[in-house]
Amino acid sequence: MEGETSRFKLFFINHRKFFLVVLPIVIIVAVAAIFWFVTKPAATEDIPTVTTKKKTSTTLVASLTNGTMVSSDIANRPSVAVMIENSPASRPQTGLTSADIVYEAVTEGGITRFMGIFSQTYPDKAGPVRSARSYFIDWLSEYDAFYAHAGGSPTALSRINSYSIKDSANDNSAYHREPRAGVASEHTLFVDVSKIFNLGTTTHKWSETYDTPSWKFKEDAKTFGTVSDITLNFSSSQFQAEWIYDQDKNVYGRLLPPAGPYGQPFVDRVSGEQITAKTIVVMTVSHSPNAPYAGTGKESEWAMSTIGSGAVSVFVDGTRTDGTWKKPSRLERTRFYDGQGAEIPLNRGKIWVEVLPQDGSIVAPSV
Repeated sequence: MEGETSRFKLFFINHRKFFLVVLPIVIIVAVAAIFWFVTKPAATEDIPTVTTKKKTSTTLVASLTNGTMVSSDIANRPSVAVMIENSPASRPQTGLTSADIVYEAVTEGGITRFMGIFSQTYPDKAGPVRSARSYFIDWLSEYDAFYAHAGGSPTALSRINSYSIKDSANDNSAYHREPRAGVASEHTLFVDVSKIFNLGTTTHKWSETYDTPSWKFKEDAKTFGTVSDITLNFSSSQFQAEWIYDQDKNVYGRLLPPAGPYGQPFVDRVSGEQITAKTIVVMTVSHSPNAPYAGTGKESEWAMSTIGSGAVSVFVDGTRTDGTWKKPSRLERTRFYDGQGAEIPLNRGKIWVEVLPQDGSIVAPSV
C-alpha cells in the first residue's frame, strides 16, 4: 500500500505541470458544458407556433338615419343638422352630397332652404350656412341632432331654448367665412361638421350615440319603373326642383333651376359631384304667413303644419307610391304610409325629404 502511494506521489511530481495547467481547463470546460445542458432552450421545432391577431369587426348593421349598411361603430352616431341656404347667390353649395338625409322647405320670399342631416360622414366644409326656422327644428328633433346654424327667426330661437336643442351656433371655432367678389357676406359662412361633432361630445358632453326608431328600409328592386322625371314647384321657377332618374345606377340626380329636360346638374362646389338620392319623399303640408314681427317690420317666418298628417308621394326604383305622412309629436319620427295603411319602405341610401306647401305641385306620372 505504501509502495502504491509512493508511486502516485512520484507520478504527480513527474506530471505536476500537467495537473497544474491542464486539469483546471478540463474542469472549467466540464462545468460550462453542464451549465449549457441544464439551461439550454427547448428546440423550437418541438413547440407549435401560435399567432395571435387582433380581431376587427366586419359586422355591418343598418344606419338609423337612412338604412345604409355601415360598421356598427357609426350606425348610431349622433346626427349633426346644418342649415344650408338655396338662394341663387349661394350656389353651388357644398356638403349636401355627404348628408345622409336632406330636408328642403320653403322660407320667406318663396326661397327654399336645406337642412342636411350628417351622421355617417362629417365633412370639414358645409354651407353656406344660414339661419334657423322653427319647422326645421321639429324635424331635427326626431334625431336629437346637434344644430349648426347662423342665428334664426325669433320663433326658432325661442324654441331652440325651450326645447333644449343641442345648439352649436356659438361654437365659433367650427365656422369660417369665405368672401367672394360680388357676393354679400351672408352667403359666405361655412361650417366644419366634424368640429361640431367633436365639440358636442367633448366640450358640451353630449352623448356620442343616439337611439331612435328608424324608418322601414329595403334593398334595391330587381326591376324598375318608368317614372323618370320629377318636378317640384315650391314657389317661383328659381326654386323649382327637378330630379332625373338614372335607371342604370338606380338613383335620382338633381338639376339646377330653371328646371327642364336639359337643365344643368346640381353639383357640389368642392367635389363637382352631382347631388343624388336613392329615395325622394315629397310631403305636402299646409302653411300660412304670419304677421310681421312686432316692432321690426320684418317679414315673419311661415307657420307650417309639421305635426299631424298630410299627403305624401315616395319615389324609389323609378316608381311612385302615394299615401299619407304622419307625425304625432315633435319628437316622433315622421312616417310614410301607402293607401292601405302599410309603411312605405325606402331604399337604403341618401334620402331627400321635399316639403311642399299646399299651393305647390308635383309634376310626375302616377303609376
